[in-house]
Amino acid sequence: MRTAAFILFTELTPTTILVVAIVTIVFVAVLIANIISIRRFRRKSESTRNVSRIMQHALELEKVKVVRVKMAQKVIVNVYDDLLPEEGVSTEKYMENVHPDDRHKLSRFMTQISLGKEESGECHYRSKYQDKDGNWKWRYVSNNAVKTGRSIPFDIICTLNDESADMQQQQQEEDLSRRYRSIFERSVVGLAIFDEKGMLLVANENMQQAMHMEGERDPYYWSVSLFRRQPFRDLIMPGESTELYFCTKMVVPERHLNSFMEVQLRPLLDDAGRVLHYSLAVQNVTDERNFYLKNRENDEQLRQAYERIQRYETELQYLMDRCDMRAWKVTFNPQEVTIYKGLNSYDRKLSLAELRSFFIDNQEAVTKRFEHPEQYFCRPVSMVRRTRSIFHDQDEIHWNIIDSIPIFDDNGNLESCFGIIRNITPLIQAQELLKEETRRANDSTRLKSVFMANMTHEIRTPLNSIVGFSDLLPMIESPEEKKEMIRVIMNNCDMLLRLINDILEISTMDGNAIIITPEEVDFSKVFDDICESLEQRVQCSASPLGSSQTPAVQFIKDNPYPTLRLSVDQRRVQQVITNFVTNAIKYTQQGYIKVGYRISPIPSEGEESREGLYIYCEDTGTGIPKEKQKTVFDRFVKLNDYVQGTGLGLSICKAIATRCGGQIGVESEGEGHGSTFWIRIPI
Repeated sequence: MRTAAFILFTELTPTTILVVAIVTIVFVAVLIANIISIRRFRRKSESTRNVSRIMQHALELEKVKVVRVKMAQKVIVNVYDDLLPEEGVSTEKYMENVHPDDRHKLSRFMTQISLGKEESGECHYRSKYQDKDGNWKWRYVSNNAVKTGRSIPFDIICTLNDESADMQQQQQEEDLSRRYRSIFERSVVGLAIFDEKGMLLVANENMQQAMHMEGERDPYYWSVSLFRRQPFRDLIMPGESTELYFCTKMVVPERHLNSFMEVQLRPLLDDAGRVLHYSLAVQNVTDERNFYLKNRENDEQLRQAYERIQRYETELQYLMDRCDMRAWKVTFNPQEVTIYKGLNSYDRKLSLAELRSFFIDNQEAVTKRFEHPEQYFCRPVSMVRRTRSIFHDQDEIHWNIIDSIPIFDDNGNLESCFGIIRNITPLIQAQELLKEETRRANDSTRLKSVFMANMTHEIRTPLNSIVGFSDLLPMIESPEEKKEMIRVIMNNCDMLLRLINDILEISTMDGNAIIITPEEVDFSKVFDDICESLEQRVQCSASPLGSSQTPAVQFIKDNPYPTLRLSVDQRRVQQVITNFVTNAIKYTQQGYIKVGYRISPIPSEGEESREGLYIYCEDTGTGIPKEKQKTVFDRFVKLNDYVQGTGLGLSICKAIATRCGGQIGVESEGEGHGSTFWIRIPI
């Protein structure tokens, strides 16, 4: 047979052999593909069964129920578990078990799934069920729905999960959280919770108020760790489980906080002892501290007051023992007067009638007052009276100060009065002697105060120039500059000398000791000598320091006599002329100062005129207003407070004129027209 087959094979043509080979290959390929498909289907079926078993196991573990909503029949049937009857229930019947408040929400959710607005979704609602005891209760259901396809009609697969236990636990946790939050917020102290790094998590209202927070999420307190702020920065490090309790002064300039706080920082640990959170409690004790300090201050004041009372009692006892006075008390029922020698002992007792007999003056008024003592002593009384000796065994007349204050009972009725009787006879006598001295002393004090106020400034001015230029003098090399500085120093020395002379003159004038000593002189020659020194003073005052320019003020001398023999006090006349010229220099900036004299009669009312020496000083200065011309010769009067001078020169001139029996005055057309000062001295 093999031979026959071989022969047959050898007889086949190549085309036939090729066709047979192709058929064989196709058959084998189909067979292999079929085997692969069968194996692939088996693996997919096995995977599907495994997934189904896993999902069934998961559904059993999670207690999830699966239902199918047949939209065409509007029926809901069980897919997994026996939530519904075998035949299922209508959607309308199912909706009756849904809580009325949630029906609209579930209906809208199913509508959105069915209309294709959402392929799947989740809805939470409450559904009614019957427990084992037959009681109807509400349970929370989580409905996860998905559409089975896009063809119509279609079904919706819903997985229903009973979340009642979870919701109940969540509700309990929320209630517990609210309770803790209520306790947290209602705490009488400020409370705050920080994480393990010290960052703020939550703070109650008292903490916000205590720390001046700008809301619960104040960026200043939320941005920086607790351990980087004082005082915690120096006390504890992050992660430490040390509990701190202290009182400190909290100062936060950024929140205008400056208060004393009681602080307690407590770490909250896990089971392994690691820090989870930090609890911070603070209480503002500024008021308590101030109250405590105030109590301490009050206690100290009470202690000091008690010590003062003890001291006052000792001093009062000393006064009562050493001074000539007594305490007295008057009672009105019965009418009795008690004279106390000390705090615990009395000197004598007598009636009001006996006390009345001690008074000497105004007997009628005293009698009237003592007849109705309740009306007179119902208010504080203080009087000075002459009496016979009340608490001495001497028959003398004394001056006594009698003081009393009323004492009332609880009903406001006058009960008694209490006071002091002091013998002031030596004081009254000394008072009479001191009245005149007091008046004179007051006048002298007033004048001296004014005098010293003026002298302090005026003496300091030339002294400053003298000291200043004296310090500069050794450093100057130019002879001309040295000469000029020496001239300035000499001028200020002369000014200081004149101030001292004025002071001495005023002191002699106050003692009425100004002395005039006439002597026979050639007044023409004396006048030339006086003008020679005054001319230099005018030129020095009118020329700038170190300047060679012509002075702006010209000095003019008017000497009408070649010789003139007179009997005058040469020193006093020179003093008057010098004061006139000095005064003119202060108020004359340009023009001239003219000094002259002549013999002329002195006018007088009702008397024959006498020959006199008339001396004048005329200037082109600022002049004197009419209303001030009468006061320029008073002490300390200055027309310009910014011009150097004491205001004594003209008053001294007036005193000299008065002492000589002459006259003095001033003539001026007003401000800006210059002035002329003159004096007439009898010869």
